[in-house]
Amino acid sequence: MLETGWGILRVLVRPRAVGPWPARLSILVLIALTPAIFPPQTIAEEAEPALREEVVVRVNRVEQMLNDVDGNVTIFTREEIERSAARTLDDFMRRVPGFSLFRRSSSLVAHPTAQGVSLRGISPSGVSRTLVLIDGVPANDPFGGWVSWGRIPLESIERIEIVRGGGSSVWGNAALGGVILIETRDIPGKDLSVTAVAGDQEDVDLNLFAGRRGRRLGWSIEGSYFETTGYEIVRPDQAGAIDIEAFSEHFSLRPKIEYSISENSKLSFQAGYFSEDRGNGTPLTNNGTERGEFSVTGEFRAPGGGNWRVALFASDQRFNSTFSAQDPARASESPALDQFAVDSTDVGSSVEWTRLTGSRHLLIAGSDLRRIEGRTNENFFWDGTTFLRMRQAGGDQRLAGLFFQDLIAVTPALQLTVGARLDYWENVDGFRLETERATGNILRTEVFEDRDDSSVSPRIGLLHRATDHISVRGSVYRSFRAPTINELYRPFRVRNDITEANVNLAPEILTGAELGLTGSGSGLFGRMTAFWNRVEDPIANVTIASATSPGVIDPCGFVPAGGSCRQRQNLGETRIIGLEADLEADLSSFWKMSGSYLYSHGEVTDAPNQPALEGRRIAQVPEHQVAIGLTYDNPRLFGAQLQARYVDDQYEDDLNLRRLDDFIVVDLSAWKRVTPGLDLFLGVENLFDETIEAGRSGDGLVTVGAPARIHVGLRLSDFNRRPSPSRNRTRLP
Repeated sequence: MLETGWGILRVLVRPRAVGPWPARLSILVLIALTPAIFPPQTIAEEAEPALREEVVVRVNRVEQMLNDVDGNVTIFTREEIERSAARTLDDFMRRVPGFSLFRRSSSLVAHPTAQGVSLRGISPSGVSRTLVLIDGVPANDPFGGWVSWGRIPLESIERIEIVRGGGSSVWGNAALGGVILIETRDIPGKDLSVTAVAGDQEDVDLNLFAGRRGRRLGWSIEGSYFETTGYEIVRPDQAGAIDIEAFSEHFSLRPKIEYSISENSKLSFQAGYFSEDRGNGTPLTNNGTERGEFSVTGEFRAPGGGNWRVALFASDQRFNSTFSAQDPARASESPALDQFAVDSTDVGSSVEWTRLTGSRHLLIAGSDLRRIEGRTNENFFWDGTTFLRMRQAGGDQRLAGLFFQDLIAVTPALQLTVGARLDYWENVDGFRLETERATGNILRTEVFEDRDDSSVSPRIGLLHRATDHISVRGSVYRSFRAPTINELYRPFRVRNDITEANVNLAPEILTGAELGLTGSGSGLFGRMTAFWNRVEDPIANVTIASATSPGVIDPCGFVPAGGSCRQRQNLGETRIIGLEADLEADLSSFWKMSGSYLYSHGEVTDAPNQPALEGRRIAQVPEHQVAIGLTYDNPRLFGAQLQARYVDDQYEDDLNLRRLDDFIVVDLSAWKRVTPGLDLFLGVENLFDETIEAGRSGDGLVTVGAPARIHVGLRLSDFNRRPSPSRNRTRLP
């Protein structure tokens, strides 16, 4: 065990001692797989026969045992979340190779529009290719598809399920490459907990949870406040007088009420409020968000059999952001865009029905509806004194879906999943209006034709339990993502790079297949999955031209020197092939180890309108990613965890001209129970202060990820705590 631990530290602390990056990568993978290849004699005899065997998931909209699912699912429990060094949800989930935002920056400093999430490197951009659900309600921004990770405090989360592979057959739009299901904390019998954290960047993180359950009525309330001065996001050797720390401050409140009608029926109500203010690294760039939401859910068992779940949700959000043009020496900046109000409303509902028919069929069927309205209001064209023009753009989007799935126990060892979903959507009332602010004269007015489309998303999966400890699984599927209101109607600017909207965008369609092997026993759990994905009509930010001197480039209009003109366009086709491997091992009563590896090769295979892109790697996608974790947990002494991640190099742009270097990051956390109900903990992110290249602009400006960050905290909990009631589970024989 000690030799294995020393090997990890040697690779991480003295990487040059073991050769260049390919050699280091091979060694990291070998270390991760060592317990499986050479099972150490220190593995505890008393360990559970199969790790994760009793974990319950809701991948198929119904609760199942993890071992009954034919897909690749990663589960994180509340205990694992609490022991992490990360203080944001996206930073925590980066330990899963293939989880990525548009860029490598943490949501602590990244602009919200760059916080879209993707799995397996499927066509990342600012919009998500993965559907994120909080207690069953979509968390993807209704206007632009990104995710405001700050409104999901880690202390509020009970568990996370990360499902790789197309999920549209039951979840519909946005589940192109997977689904992330987040469950907030259950209403307990009785509980009160307070968490307070302080960090070296003047971080303050305060969280409160209180709840109580009576015979029929239960309630809880969660509150969170966070602030940090952040850090400078421009590489130090390029930073100028205008570069300052990218600060962040946010507040959230989420009350919940549950009423038990009977043993098998209940109603629940949740509301939420979130506000956020951010600085984006210069005095003239900042953004803010304010959001209110609620949801009502009813679960009950019908007299004739079957379980029903009915949900209604709604949200109202306002977003604002300012952008600037910066001179090459970064000595001065001037306003470039004032996006003073992006208003969006989102209303939706869903109905689910499940029934175990006989002993062989678990039927799932349902429908959902959603209506999104989004408008942007922004001032632009700075003349040195004021903005001369105003732009308004937006539209409405309506979506509806029907789905059906049958989980069939063909034999005790063989399970077949057959399902399909029909989705229909329409984009209506789309417009773009540009006027002179001083006179109100109309400079550009467009009313776009209403459009509608539909998609069928079938899925077939197979799970064969070859032995008590080994199972083989496979699936083929089709999924889709409709363009967002933001992609259709609103242009945007990042420094001197301008990206134009495109009202003619078609939906992205993914066809995929995967084959996996899962093994467990004697304190070991491992799985391997090979996958193949083809994405038709992927939406990408396509470079039209670069500006060596200031000038007008169609369709972007005026582009500053060193900038570029891009437009959102459908490429012909991209193809992603890859391999995932995961391993967990109980090395002894106190030691645990985990390792994950992802190989994902994505390239543009067809681009009729941009032939120069054919054969290029997909932007923002590394080919190799590795994560290794080592945990020591002795309740009598203390606990500690070391997490290391390797991310291969990747390209910033579609033409593969702007390369971002690979990196290794190590996180360290430790915790100690002082008294019952009082825990102390420590976290260090980026322990060795590795420089992470997060972005590279057309004029060579490099933005960087988070430097070394340290925090300490205490958690007061379990005051007179009584456990929550157990949850029902549905399982085929």
